Amino acid sequence: PDEIPMELGDLSYEAQIAVMLFQVLPDRIEGMNGVWLGKDFSGLGDIMMLYGIEGNREAFDLLQFIIVEAGKHYENQRKLQQTRKH
Repeated sequence: PDEIPMELGDLSYEAQIAVMLFQVLPDRIEGMNGVWLGKDFSGLGDIMMLYGIEGNREAFDLLQFIIVEAGKHYENQRKLQQTRKH
């Protein structure tokens, strides 16, 4: 509890890469009602090349985990907003 919130530097190297990629990759948003669809991976290779990241499978797996958790968060926020409207 004394170390909460965590600092990015407290995470493993792979987790730091995953967080950085999550922050840099653009979001995909559904146009009509603004639902978050995840991340756009079309520029992932270029981003990894720019940052000198080579074939880090663990970081990619952690990125997928972050995306799933973010999706849950955004879905809960959307449901909360809908209940407030009604």
